[in-house]
This record gives sequence, structure tokens and C-alpha cells, in this order.
Amino acid sequence: MSKLTDKPGIRSSLKALTVTVLLLILLIPLGMIRSLVGEREMRARGVADEIIQGAGGVLDIVGPLLVLPYEKDSTEKRDGEWVPVVHRGELSVLPESVDIRVTLDVDYRHRGIYKVPVYSSTILVEGVFLIPEAEAYPQNVRTRPEENRMVLSIADMRGIRDVSPLNWGGGTLDFGPGSGSTSLGSGIDVDLGSLPAPGTQVPFSWSMEIGGGGSVSLAPLGRDAELSISGNWPSPSFQGASLPDDRTLDDVGFSAQWRIPEVSRPIRPMWDTSSQMDFNLTAHTLTVVLLEPVGTYARTERSVKYGALFLLIPFVVFFLFETLGGIRIHPVQYLLAGAADAVFYLLLLAVSEQIAFYWAYLTAAAAVTLLISFYSWSVSGGRAASLSMPFVLTGAYVWLWVTLQSEDYALLIGSVGLFVIVAAVMLLTQKIDWYRTPSVPDNTDDGSEGQKGKPGQLDVLGGKRNADDGDGEQQGGEEVPEG
Repeated sequence: MSKLTDKPGIRSSLKALTVTVLLLILLIPLGMIRSLVGEREMRARGVADEIIQGAGGVLDIVGPLLVLPYEKDSTEKRDGEWVPVVHRGELSVLPESVDIRVTLDVDYRHRGIYKVPVYSSTILVEGVFLIPEAEAYPQNVRTRPEENRMVLSIADMRGIRDVSPLNWGGGTLDFGPGSGSTSLGSGIDVDLGSLPAPGTQVPFSWSMEIGGGGSVSLAPLGRDAELSISGNWPSPSFQGASLPDDRTLDDVGFSAQWRIPEVSRPIRPMWDTSSQMDFNLTAHTLTVVLLEPVGTYARTERSVKYGALFLLIPFVVFFLFETLGGIRIHPVQYLLAGAADAVFYLLLLAVSEQIAFYWAYLTAAAAVTLLISFYSWSVSGGRAASLSMPFVLTGAYVWLWVTLQSEDYALLIGSVGLFVIVAAVMLLTQKIDWYRTPSVPDNTDDGSEGQKGKPGQLDVLGGKRNADDGDGEQQGGEEVPEG
């Protein structure tokens, strides 16, 4: 068995197999680090939800809507007898026009190492209602003017800081909690009492101050609706039923405007809620998200996806040291270099929770590059070939940083980088005869250049060596005369 492993080609194959097994073993801690990134991200999301809920929750508004209750006499058969009953219903009416303007004052709330954007919003609502004709009600009904009201749905009412009185047709009315509407959920409403004559246009307006965090969602209801949102947040994400018609973004903040004409969404100007024709009004919300599109944990997780490739890089360099430079490297030394490379992702995760991601990346990459480079210098006995390690690792980490910075071109950059690495290895090893790879010599020289047991002269990377394999034939050099 020892004679078999002494053959140069067999020795190189076994070393390649050993390196592959070590690489597979190191994928286990790499997977554990990736799982840890997910756990830390879930923890951060949990803390963010707690902070947002404490600030008033996510602002989610639908409305306004005019609700006009009515009664209708009827009969029902109960226990074999027809008895009179009174059925109740509501007529829901959209404004003829509505204009909602939202201003966000965004700030951070901290808890431990986590910070979450929260805001205080000022909302101004203006519009016009058209009082419906009598024909809009079902036949043979009695209206209940004392229950007429205007409602606004607010999903989380804890964030309400202040609501001004409603300006309604020249007068003022106070809002109260709870919409009590079959079309909208919880919110605020105001009792209107008797309405002006049918066909009258009644202007209305009021303002609110509401706190929240994370995002803002509004569904401005109106036959013609306009919405504008602005704030001091530099990186908003626009989502929901439609994108803004106009928007401006800069380092200071943003502003966005939507115009929603009646024909752009399938909502009737008025409907009878008792006829089971309610609409899914929340499907028409317009949303601005205040969270960064690519956060610390997302970038760290993306970097871990390239972990197997980065584990391979020091292994390939060490293997080339052995194959081309005649440096003997033990499998344990391969394992330690790979472990140091895997620690990079753990450092990146831990440090990025404390400082900005780019500084954390620079710190982790520099620490691991220096560690592996000094270790390579020690392993090689101070040979010049080990000086290639810091340049290789620096280039690899720069390539990974560029890949993380580009979401749209990440696949292209990653594929090109991988191609360059494979091409470089193929180029460096193209002249190697893998069946007769020169045996790796001992790192000692008892010739005229040094003393027994001490390092000899550095072999040139990829150069020829004069060696005798014991059978009188020379490999890679000139013939040595006998005697």
C-alpha cells in the first residue's frame, strides 16, 4: 500500500480527494452560519414589530365613506305564523372627489443593537360629497337621518394622536371612535344628522396626526381621488394597487402623487350594503414602505451563498503550492485555512449588527485575509510563493463586494468571477502531467547550499527541479553523470 501511495500520480489524486472531503466537511459549519443569519434576522424582525406596535402600528387608512342607514317593514314566517319584522340596511356613498395629503416625519427608535424607522404623520383630507337622490334607496324604506354618518377606517387606532373637528358644509362636527359600518372595519366616524337636500354638493375637510412605523397604506375612496405622500426618508419602496404618477427622490426625502380616476377601479359610486354587494376596498390601497430594500441580514445571507466558492479558493492555492511549488502541506493545515475562511461570515454577521455593513465587511475581510496570509507564509516556510495568497484573497473579497452591491447584475458578476477562477487554475496547471506529477520533496536540503535539516533554496513556482526518484532516471532536469 505504501508503494502505491509513493507513486506521484496516486499521491496527487489522493491529496485532491482529501481536499474535496475537507471542503465538504466545512460546508457543515457554513450551513450552520447561514441558519444563524436567518435566526438573527427573525429576531430583528420581532424587535422591529414590537417597536412599530409601540409607536402606533402600521398606518392603514381606507375612506372616507358616507353611510346612510334605513329601515324596511317586512314579514317572516315563524312557528307557522307570519309576523312583522323590520329589516335594516345602509346605503354607502363615495365622495365625488377626495384629496388626501400625508406628511411623514421619520425618525429611528432604538432597542439594544436594533433600530427601526418610525414616523409621526400629519394628514389633511379634503373633498366633496353629493347627497344622493331618493331613488338611490330601495323602495318602501324609511330613512334614519339621526344615524347618518361619515366613516373612516383606521386599522390600528392606537396611533391616533389628534383629530380635528370635521368641517361639514360650513359647520363643525366632532369625530368619535368606531365606524360601526358593514363596509369598513374599526376606525372613526362622525354623526351628521339630517342631510341637505338631494343633489346638494357638501364640501368637507379635517386633519389628523397619527403615529406608526414601517409603512404607510391608504385607500382614498372617491369617484375621483388624489393622494400625495412626502417625508424625510431617502429610500422608500412604492407598492400596492398602483405606482405613483409622479415622484421625486433625493438624499433628504421623497414625495409621491397618485391620481385615481373613477374608471380605473371597479367600485360603484354608491351601493346597498344589505344586498351583499360589498367591495374589497382594501385591495385598492397604495403603500409606501420605509424599510431599506437590502438590509444587513439580506446582504450577509447573500454573501454566505458564495461560501463554498470562497472555501475553495485557499484550498486551490494550497494545492497549487504543493503541485507547482514543491511545498508539503498537511490536510489539517488545509482544514485550518478553510475554517478561517468560514469564520469570515460569522465575523461579518456579528460586526454588521454593531456598525455599518461596509465597515463590517472591510473589517472581516481584512482580518481573515491577514490571518490566512500569515498562516500561508508559515506553512510554506517563508517561501515567496506564499506571497500570492493575500492578493488572491483580496481580489476575491473585492469581487464579492461588487456582487453584493449589485442586485440586478449579481448573477452575471458571480458567473464571470467563477469563470475567471476556473480559467486561472486551468492555465496554471495546463502543463502538469497528472500521471507523473513530481513527488513533493522534503523541505530540507543537505547539499552544498545549506546544512542538514535546514531549509534549502526556494524552488521557483512551476520551474524544473533536479531530483532522483531512485531508479537512476532524472525527472525535469539534465542528466547527472554517475560517480
